[in-house]
Amino acid sequence: MTSASNGHPNAVTDGFTEMMSRSQKAVTDAASGMAEMWGAALSGADDAARRTSGSLPGVPSAGEFVDRAVDTGIAVLEMQRSVAHQVLDALRLR
Repeated sequence: MTSASNGHPNAVTDGFTEMMSRSQKAVTDAASGMAEMWGAALSGADDAARRTSGSLPGVPSAGEFVDRAVDTGIAVLEMQRSVAHQVLDALRLR
């Protein structure tokens, strides 16, 4: 990445880009790990719970669980976007 004014690498933007890339990878890795963990937990669920007609009181359905997980992911991405814009504003790069 180079700056527009002098054609030399810009350590500030390169460092920021690297930090954001690592942050997004960490979130993706965490979400993947959670998905694997929950997949294993749900596949080993007790047969009695599977035979229950309807959902158990106080326990979200599989669809509700997915919605909550995705909503959390969206909230994390929106937070990352907000932080990125705040950094850009502070550095007067936007």
